[in-house]
Amino acid sequence: MASRISITACFSVALAFASAVPATAWAADAVWDPFESLNRASFDLNAALAKVIADPVAAAYHNTVPDSVQTGLDDFFTNLREPVTAVSSGLQGDFQNAGTSVGRFAINSTVGIVGLFDVATDMGWVSRPEDIGATLCTYGIHAGPYIVVPILGPTNLRDAVGSLSTYVVLGNTVTGESTFNYLATDRVVARLSEGRGSQPAAAGAAGDAYTQQRDAYAAFRDEVCKDAIPADQLKPSPLGSVASKG
Repeated sequence: MASRISITACFSVALAFASAVPATAWAADAVWDPFESLNRASFDLNAALAKVIADPVAAAYHNTVPDSVQTGLDDFFTNLREPVTAVSSGLQGDFQNAGTSVGRFAINSTVGIVGLFDVATDMGWVSRPEDIGATLCTYGIHAGPYIVVPILGPTNLRDAVGSLSTYVVLGNTVTGESTFNYLATDRVVARLSEGRGSQPAAAGAAGDAYTQQRDAYAAFRDEVCKDAIPADQLKPSPLGSVASKG
């Protein structure tokens, strides 16, 4: 019941927003960034937190934890997001991918020992990662304004609605935690699963790092919506969305 209400609310909010998007935002090729000053402040905060906390912790993790353990943990949290791919694919009418995702989850949760081993891939069960934000995009919902959330990072209104819908369900029916606590916990997991220096437009890069990150995020999400990225280059992110393996 909770999942049904959350998904319905997700589509309702997104559709209501789509009708309120100004025509200039629909026509513009550039990313719609009406909150740029606030976003830049959040970007600077996130960059500072990454430099002082996230990067040293991630470096220590990658340098001290055995690769096999890192792979197992990454597979475990990736497997937890397989149901998101199944639901998102089903909402898009891609029942083949939805069925494959369900099969992957069943295999990895049992034979793969609660997802610590990606046995399904070795058996030929490979799904294309999807998320609710991508589903809303296929329904023609505009991305909305670009947003940089403190700690959590870049998103847009459409993807934020999809992620919140996902976490309301997961937070209430799986963990019992609040949505924000669940998001914050998974942001730590996502950071540890990233390669060192893999984030686009890192602070100190040539040019305006904020603009580079914004444009890179928008381009990536546009390609995800169009299924323009090969499935083997994507994975379900611990954040409940689709992430690049690169």
